[in-house]
Amino acid sequence: MRKRRWMICAALVCLAMACGGCADKKKEANTAVIEGDDIKEYSSGTDTSGDTEKDADYDDSVGGLARTLSIPTSVSVDIPVENCGTLESASIKASEIKTPDADKMYTKKFTMGSIGAEDRETILKSIFDEEDEYPYDMKDSVTQEQRDELFAHRGADVDYSKDYFIGKIDGVEYILYFYDLSWISDEGFSIQLAVTDPVPEDMADKGATFTEYTSWDPAELITANEGNPSDVQTDESNMSGMDEDAGMVKALDYMDKWGFNDVVPTSQSELYRQYSDEYGEVVGYEKDGYSVTFQASVNGQPLYQPDAFGIDTISNQKNAEDSGSFSAEKYYYTEQSTYSIAFTGEKLTGFTCTWPMKSAGDIQDAGTLITWDSAVTSLKGVMESHFADYTGYNSVEFNDVRLTYFRIKTGDGEYEAIPVYSFAQLDSDHSDTYPIQLVLIDARDGSEVSMVQDEARFLNK
Repeated sequence: MRKRRWMICAALVCLAMACGGCADKKKEANTAVIEGDDIKEYSSGTDTSGDTEKDADYDDSVGGLARTLSIPTSVSVDIPVENCGTLESASIKASEIKTPDADKMYTKKFTMGSIGAEDRETILKSIFDEEDEYPYDMKDSVTQEQRDELFAHRGADVDYSKDYFIGKIDGVEYILYFYDLSWISDEGFSIQLAVTDPVPEDMADKGATFTEYTSWDPAELITANEGNPSDVQTDESNMSGMDEDAGMVKALDYMDKWGFNDVVPTSQSELYRQYSDEYGEVVGYEKDGYSVTFQASVNGQPLYQPDAFGIDTISNQKNAEDSGSFSAEKYYYTEQSTYSIAFTGEKLTGFTCTWPMKSAGDIQDAGTLITWDSAVTSLKGVMESHFADYTGYNSVEFNDVRLTYFRIKTGDGEYEAIPVYSFAQLDSDHSDTYPIQLVLIDARDGSEVSMVQDEARFLNK
């Protein structure tokens, strides 16, 4: 296999973080989902590693779909590559095949798109305390007295076409900002504290001038930057008084109260209150609260929402030896419905939401799905058309394989989540959200599903 030079990664990962919120150091969450008024246990997937010769001997830990569809616990099989561009070989080699922990799969319709004035009003009224949201000019320096004056006029008419609003959540002031699509590719919004927390006297004595919150362990960051964290004191216990389970319940309560119900938690990490000096150097920090990430879901199962920048057949990027570097104009920016919430024991500290999805009906039975053998046959059948003009790798190895949900675009602002078999190749240097090859097979009929659902999402459009 010719090794590609990944010169694009740092720039595009930074782009993704800027558009979708900073990434967390995450602990995978196998905890709970909102289902009506109840909180029920949720498992993010099934461990199917084991002997492929024992497909009939699944134990109770393996979901019913794996048994029903004869999905093996691991796989190693060659795929023909005649007339597949520059490919000389292809295979499926996965130590596990991820399947939903369920007995059946569904389809579900959603709406998702531009957040207009009516949508903004709904969001603001669900998040802020009653009659406590007002347009807010972030370009000007606004004093606390001026903010108090705003809140003195409760019930005043509000122009919901604005981008910035100030309001209160549990009596604390926050700024809610709807993203400006003139410079960002995501529909969505962020919430931040209107006033940063004061610096405690003991931290001010150490030189701290401002306070911020992070889900990255500051000591690990200092060490990674070749600093010495030994003089930075931290409370080993979480000052919020919550353990991980209690933190997850609190995050779920926020999401339920705000109306984001078709979501599942996908990661959780502790939150740190960090104190830094005027040069940005950390002088102290303490654990207080949690940061939890949620993603859109169908019946308690998260959607597969991969980033597309590294997928050769989408970018049509030639070998790095020929092109020198990745062309950002060919980058396809996927719509990812993701939510990240952070809170201490006393208050919310931040929230980001990209591409909120609104339910457009109940889940529908997806019907009889094709078996694993049929899915592999379908993959073999689409290889020629998928890689016909391919000029990248000599060899493809699908090492990340799953039965999952994928969102297809059915109309303007209209989407449907459907079950698919996903065959992806992951680069060893990247997470499973960044495939470098990807073929999606509709689990209902074996047809190929395009990763590109909206041509307008290419940056050069």
